[in-house]
Amino acid sequence: MRKLFFLFGMVLLLFAGEYITLDDGKVILLKPDGTWQEVKVVKKGSETIAIKPDGTWEKIDAKKVEAANKLETGIDKKYKDEPLVKILVGKWRGDGIYYEFTPNHAFMKLKDGHSRRTIEGKWIVEKLDKAKKEVVVNIGEGARLGFLTFGGDIRKFKIINDHTIQDITSQLDGKVYTLTKER
Repeated sequence: MRKLFFLFGMVLLLFAGEYITLDDGKVILLKPDGTWQEVKVVKKGSETIAIKPDGTWEKIDAKKVEAANKLETGIDKKYKDEPLVKILVGKWRGDGIYYEFTPNHAFMKLKDGHSRRTIEGKWIVEKLDKAKKEVVVNIGEGARLGFLTFGGDIRKFKIINDHTIQDITSQLDGKVYTLTKER
């Protein structure tokens, strides 16, 4: 019973600030049904107003607009120092796919049929399996609130050696991309 009250309290705290400011300055409104939408927040005198995409607006307490907690945890720092993760830093090219990782920024371009998909932004390591030599990263994450993540794309890599990696994100669909490091 105590666990249930604790869980309920944590959920209330999570959604106590309905308006969240993302790292890129955009503000989103967290809705009670678990969805979210981007809003524009403007200041007029001493009032703060949230303008929704449908044109409606409401006055809000400036304290309700909380900054997204994009703190780098000790685990993230530990992962970034791991040799398997350090191998990812650099430029990688494969058949129809390209990655560029710097210590804090990542860029991906993927050709899928007749369309091209690009993702870029900050990247963090979500999971590291040393035994399998696999690294799971999130590229372009907008914000993280506890276990909730807004935006970004999860990619899974198998490290073959210092100069070869495989993107095994779509392995179940039969798509494995082999990439080599550019010099």
